[in-house]
Amino acid sequence: SLAMAGGDGELKCVTWNIAAINNNPFEYYLTLPGEDAKPYGDLMVAVQKLIDAPGIRDVPVSEVFLPEMWARLKGAMAEQGWSGLDQVEERWLNDFSKRKIIEGFLKDKDLGSKRLASMPDRFTNTINNSDGSVVCRPAIINNYQGDVSNLKSWFDQWFHFMFVSEVSVKNRKGELESKKVCSLLQKITKAKYPAVTEDEEAISLPLQTLCLAIFDAILIHILNTAASSAVTGAINWHDMKVKICAALVVDKQSNTINILAGQPTYLNADVIFLQEVAGAFIERLEKHPQLGDRFVVLVPQAADYVRDQNSIILVAKARLGEAGGVPEECILGGGLARADVADGDICAFSVPLRFGKTTKRVLLASFHGDTAGLASTPVVNAVRKHAADSDLRVVMGLDANTHTLEDPAGKTKFVGSFLKDLEDGPEPVKHSWEGKPSDWITTFNARSYLQPQLNKAVKYEERLVSKSTDRNPKDYILFSASAFEVASPAKKDNTGGCFFEEGIDLPTLTFPSDHAIVASSLRLRASTFRPSPSRLTTDRSVFAAVARIDLPTLTF
Repeated sequence: SLAMAGGDGELKCVTWNIAAINNNPFEYYLTLPGEDAKPYGDLMVAVQKLIDAPGIRDVPVSEVFLPEMWARLKGAMAEQGWSGLDQVEERWLNDFSKRKIIEGFLKDKDLGSKRLASMPDRFTNTINNSDGSVVCRPAIINNYQGDVSNLKSWFDQWFHFMFVSEVSVKNRKGELESKKVCSLLQKITKAKYPAVTEDEEAISLPLQTLCLAIFDAILIHILNTAASSAVTGAINWHDMKVKICAALVVDKQSNTINILAGQPTYLNADVIFLQEVAGAFIERLEKHPQLGDRFVVLVPQAADYVRDQNSIILVAKARLGEAGGVPEECILGGGLARADVADGDICAFSVPLRFGKTTKRVLLASFHGDTAGLASTPVVNAVRKHAADSDLRVVMGLDANTHTLEDPAGKTKFVGSFLKDLEDGPEPVKHSWEGKPSDWITTFNARSYLQPQLNKAVKYEERLVSKSTDRNPKDYILFSASAFEVASPAKKDNTGGCFFEEGIDLPTLTFPSDHAIVASSLRLRASTFRPSPSRLTTDRSVFAAVARIDLPTLTF
């Protein structure tokens, strides 16, 4: 379990990338509780076997996406004034309708390289209306709540969504427009996707719409077939999907806040570094009766409320030094390339923290790295340089996206290389882990067969050993070696109960992130922290009204 001793000379730190998987509830394997665990595993294995070796179950597309569905689709596209319908119909009659659903369609690499299903999915999967409401295409691979297990009923819902219902979205000029969902689709150009022919570019609107409809229908058919052939008997996959979506999408923010507010280790922390935070979640934090009362929430000016992957910092109000002024955002230079980070990825503040009777300014930073982890060292170096130039010391929580295995081509950041980088250059930093990197694993997720990139799918029984599984030491609490030492080594939690359970897929229905929480206590070194009088102010008014909270000694 996680245990962090208290005391004003110590700084109890927590870091957590709270994001979960994207819109598709079936894209990555999950851990389901109790009586749902075995049916879920059986369903995933049945899907895998069907796609790996379909045999006689690899039926023609026209038996799944029916000819009458095509006729209705063609009529709706004609009403939109789309050109090229005769050419698309020829492809339907002589090609697509005759293809086998798995070997001929799902496994066709050309469809992938031409983006004929993934591009229209991108624009219609999940749409955020201007009033804050969210609508989803009737499909397997999003949070759509309607029952689509019957293909004819599914197509009625799908058709209405694409060609009848309207959404309110902003155009490129930022102006609100009400439009049909089908009008959100865009041409797929040969210039951007060279695999697309000139003829296909000319008819790309109706062609991608047909491919999307076929793709959605095939996935429903596959789930129906797999669910009826599972070892333990028929499985209601729709109910299973609704449970998953409720936990990981609808109730995600509530479940995340319940963990932070419900566990004393987190509620009584001094600093919490969070990554991949949505704008709406920031508001929930500030208004929460316990978290909002306990912490001040530091948000970067460059926060992106559309992309919703912001790094933020929560600082206990009781640790803010009265004579230390206010937290000040640090704008990092240090040669950071614009391509390394996106808006909101970095949150860095100079914060006056109380240690006993003295106040010290500390550079607190929260960061979420790129998938390959290649931005992590440049960002940490920029934080360290800013700290050295400003005579500050660093405490940082981050998802560094470091990898256990070293890529000979250097396309991903090797954990050993990252650790070496921490010691080089100005203001060396250390991490709070003990042991070896294999003990620091904070992620465990593997792609299932219910997603478009089948080349990245992992067999259910090979999740623990496959090189394609993301099972890596990604999350760290870093600190200036000159000013701090480890009081309590880093501990991890993938249950929300302050303990770590080995070998479970993340997220779970009770733990809504694909990253474990990491908690650690740092201790201020007695005589090595040089004060910076020039950076301290005597402005006592700013936090005069803030209620002070005594920090109890925590024992677990």
